[in-house]
Amino acid sequence: MEIKELLRQAKDIISVGKGHWVRHWYTVSSIKGDFDQYLGVTYAPFEFDDIWGLGEVAFGIKDKIGFTSECKVQAKRNTNVVIEYGCDDGARLFVYDEHGNLVYLKIDSWKIQPYTKYRASFKLKKGIYKFVFDFYEWTAYARASFKVLWGDVKPIKI
Repeated sequence: MEIKELLRQAKDIISVGKGHWVRHWYTVSSIKGDFDQYLGVTYAPFEFDDIWGLGEVAFGIKDKIGFTSECKVQAKRNTNVVIEYGCDDGARLFVYDEHGNLVYLKIDSWKIQPYTKYRASFKLKKGIYKFVFDFYEWTAYARASFKVLWGDVKPIKI
């Protein structure tokens, strides 16, 4: 592993406790985005735009790689939420309440495609939620992004 990657991972570990995503990385075994071999964990800020391009995505791998990530958030009041996320290739978004019940999902973006932005709109009641954001890169250009455009939700420290 290169020094640059080690420093990035160290920085990610230090960031724990600041309301970030926990990403669990896997190799991808099919064009449909099936996760295979577990590679390890990294962390990301709540809002991100990771542009890997044609370079290394993570763990020395450029293609056929993906992650499942989660972040806990708090809605301090009832709120409408609008999220914009982007992906090349696939991504999907799940929202669960504090009891583990699925309250929203968007999975039509889990496919091979050039970088494409999607919007997810849903209502949350006051409370704690878990966002799950999955991503995979099959080949060539790689990018993933996530941003809250509207809504009173704040990430909770891990």
